[in-house]
Amino acid sequence: MKKDTAKKVAVLTLGAFLTMPVLGGCGNSKEAAQETIVSTIPVTAETVIMQNFDKTVTLGGLTAAENTVNVIAKVSGMEQIKAVNVKVGDKVRAGQVLAVLDSEMSNITLSNAKLQYDNAYTNYENGKQLFELGAVSQNELNQLKMAYENASNQMRQAQMSVDYATVTAPISGTVTMSNANVGSYATASAPMFEIANVDTLEISTGINEQNVSKIAIGQEVLLRINSVSDQWMSGKITEISKVMNAQTKNYPVTVAMENKDDALVAGMYAEIEVIVDHADSVLVIPVDAIVYKEAQPVVFVVQPDGTVKEAKVTLGMNDGDYYVVDAGLELGDQIVVKGNGDLVSGSAVTVVTLDGVEQDYIGDIAQDAEGEEAADSSIETNTENTDINSDKDENQTEESAE
Repeated sequence: MKKDTAKKVAVLTLGAFLTMPVLGGCGNSKEAAQETIVSTIPVTAETVIMQNFDKTVTLGGLTAAENTVNVIAKVSGMEQIKAVNVKVGDKVRAGQVLAVLDSEMSNITLSNAKLQYDNAYTNYENGKQLFELGAVSQNELNQLKMAYENASNQMRQAQMSVDYATVTAPISGTVTMSNANVGSYATASAPMFEIANVDTLEISTGINEQNVSKIAIGQEVLLRINSVSDQWMSGKITEISKVMNAQTKNYPVTVAMENKDDALVAGMYAEIEVIVDHADSVLVIPVDAIVYKEAQPVVFVVQPDGTVKEAKVTLGMNDGDYYVVDAGLELGDQIVVKGNGDLVSGSAVTVVTLDGVEQDYIGDIAQDAEGEEAADSSIETNTENTDINSDKDENQTEESAE
């Protein structure tokens, strides 16, 4: 118990000694060094620059083929499928043969129609000669002409039935659906194939009433499909509706984009960046630089003496991440963008990062900090020495008493 008491007394005595003002040149220099140590707030700053500013809005929608058609067999009843030449995913050109139907009955019908046509044609030609000779009446000639026209129509229809047995692609594109199998039957009620032109994709989206008047057909936009790549691609606005969608409260907009190398497919979600406003040569600052005091936006400007000054700013257009500053700042000002939450005019700061580059601390402050650490180390050493001497004195006292 006696040893502990002695240690406490020694420490308290040393602490009291260290907190007393020190007289003499040595004490004055130490006090002066301590006075130069300033408590600063570390902040991140950016230099205000002049640049062009685009205000953009982000839209979204699903990709779809620019043109999609269903291929339906042009038959009156049911025709058996004899051959299928394509499968889903195949690229086809307009006029390419996709499938062949059974044309046996159509060919027979066509043969009979041709015979009837030939007979009707011969009878009509002979009738015209006889009419000129007065051998047939006008009424008889008209009947021969009608029979010829009917036979011609029947032969034409029979030829179409034969032609329709060969199913061709109406457009160039990619086969996206096939409902045709050899041996099954084709009807006019069910599509055999679906062909989509995916060389160009369309995205249906919408824009609000505040911005619909700020975009135009033919305007270029940026698109990104994250499921494929994080790279931005270009597109164009092709349609802007004049009527608002009652459900979404937006005006429908169609954007078209080229599908290079068939890397994209229909049904993918696309993010669209559309410019709705623009300004040349303006001061732009990040939104993180702005704090509000009594509903007034302010920015803290770093001063040459290491303090900050509060600057009230007038803000212009913004895109959610950046603001145009109409008044309150000058070109080249260094503004605080991080660490500004508790600042006031006159606060001392240390810029640890400027324009994304880490900065060195001011040398005097670093040296003072090292001196303070050295002083703390000296105090701890002196305290330990005092404790050791106290223990020695106490041991000697106890030995003398014995």
